[in-house]
Amino acid sequence: MADEQRIQIYTDGACLGNPGPGGWAAVLVEPGGRVWEIGGRDPATTNNRMELTAVIEGLRRTASGARVHVVTDSRYVYDGISSWIHGWKRRGWRKADGQPVLNRDLWEELDRLAWGSGRRVTWEHVRGHRGHAFNERCDELATAFARGETPDLRDGSGEWIGAAESGRSFPCYVSRVDGEVAFHGSWPECEARVRGVSGARHRKVRSPTELERVLREWEGA
Repeated sequence: MADEQRIQIYTDGACLGNPGPGGWAAVLVEPGGRVWEIGGRDPATTNNRMELTAVIEGLRRTASGARVHVVTDSRYVYDGISSWIHGWKRRGWRKADGQPVLNRDLWEELDRLAWGSGRRVTWEHVRGHRGHAFNERCDELATAFARGETPDLRDGSGEWIGAAESGRSFPCYVSRVDGEVAFHGSWPECEARVRGVSGARHRKVRSPTELERVLREWEGA
């Protein structure tokens, strides 16, 4: 579970065609409970550039010295910033095979924001489209930007996160059976899904942030 005193940034990028028109989005959750969304588009880009841009723009909204926990569903971003980047820098921004690092401009900016700004950043990878409410919201926004739409970027308590799926509202019940997450409006409905199933999990959740914590606990179990 992420430290409640850290700003949490959930990010995602999308691209139609890869290369093609792309979009990025981030949802920032402050320790006091404020949830706010940012996003944008690029008419000609790649998915990896949008994934990187989402993290960069999220970090830019935090102060130097802030404690930040970044959650991404991109292995490219996660492995790059937590492992590969150190070797790239030693080799003058070249990969192990001697080829130049792609998207060097964005990697250099991410390196500066994450490691050279006084921020204390931790990183987490989650699998996309697995029921993580904040990750799903980022995907929704990034895809909308990639399509050329102008989605409503919200700022508030976060009660809208996940609510559009199956008319979800809080409190609600959530279950996980054989790795698949489902949401229920009542306990009898939830109980019917998990009763007698080995390894099944269930929980009553009262807010989007509590839901995200529960899903992350289950993912790491």
